[in-house]
Amino acid sequence: MFNNIFKVTSPGVIEKFIDTVEDMDNKVLVRIDTMAICKADIRYFLGNRDINVLNHKYPLAPIHEAVGEVVKDPTGTYKKGDKVILVPNSFDDKFYSDNSNRRCHRKDLGDNYYPKAVFRSSTADGFLRNYYTCSPDLLVKYDESIAPSIAVFSELLSVATAALRRIDFNEVEKLALFGDGIMAYIVYIMLRYDHPDLDLTVFGIDDHKLESFKNAKTAKFEEYKGEKFDTLIEAVGGKFSADAINNMIDLSIPGADLILMGVNEEKSPINTRLVLEKGLSLKGVTRSTKQDFEHVAKALNDKKVQEALSIMVLSENKINNVGDIYRCFEADINNKKEIGKNLMHW
Repeated sequence: MFNNIFKVTSPGVIEKFIDTVEDMDNKVLVRIDTMAICKADIRYFLGNRDINVLNHKYPLAPIHEAVGEVVKDPTGTYKKGDKVILVPNSFDDKFYSDNSNRRCHRKDLGDNYYPKAVFRSSTADGFLRNYYTCSPDLLVKYDESIAPSIAVFSELLSVATAALRRIDFNEVEKLALFGDGIMAYIVYIMLRYDHPDLDLTVFGIDDHKLESFKNAKTAKFEEYKGEKFDTLIEAVGGKFSADAINNMIDLSIPGADLILMGVNEEKSPINTRLVLEKGLSLKGVTRSTKQDFEHVAKALNDKKVQEALSIMVLSENKINNVGDIYRCFEADINNKKEIGKNLMHW
């Protein structure tokens, strides 16, 4: 079977490649349905990374947020027509035997921190293709009653789940979430799903975006006069991540935990003196595990989660050619006002 796969070959350029999909006894064949563009995809598309990194990446198929439908499964794990979430990260068996990775086996970390792990649209081609074959353990089934336009946010939800695994909620009394964009909103959704009674304050700068955080207190840092926090999550990223982290440090009680999620291509200068004075703990979060996706698949059945995700669907776009892909990337790049994404489907 011939398969179309679309790759970024240089900054601002996407080209179509044709490869073949062969039947394999131990692989599931999935027809990819709906895809969402991540900020990381945009960085590769625009060339907003170190040139030496990009030279080793191109050509690269973007997209690691995708869902699809099972076409064939020789292993018998799934049935034809099953709706599945695609898990973008995988690792080899050495993960279990390499003692240098022993801390990755902790429940609060996971195989996603294994240095040799493969991640789609970063260290391997992503899901911007018609068909995909993989091991059955790289898929998670979701209920067929859920629209693909809702399920496609599963990867983001799984990253939020991974971040919450880094927190001992038995110790949390007041939690602050910094950010008013997509990732912050996704973390907010999972916080309200897993911990509905949590004392939560969301800090942002955009009044319109902050209105989406309906079941949380909202504030702007420069205007905030309330109590300080024992747990703080940064979901800002980019050039403003340093400001957010330093604001978090200022609003931390002694011994607080700071969870860092935002990606910044530059080094972020932070107030280490105050980190030392307060005895703060900083924990980084990146990506997620299959177990996080399984938790998300259950959360998708919750009507409140579905309703919260529905506002993130800015548009649904049928993809027929490279030009259609360009238009979706441009729409997401130019969206500065709304929390959401312009989805793609074949």
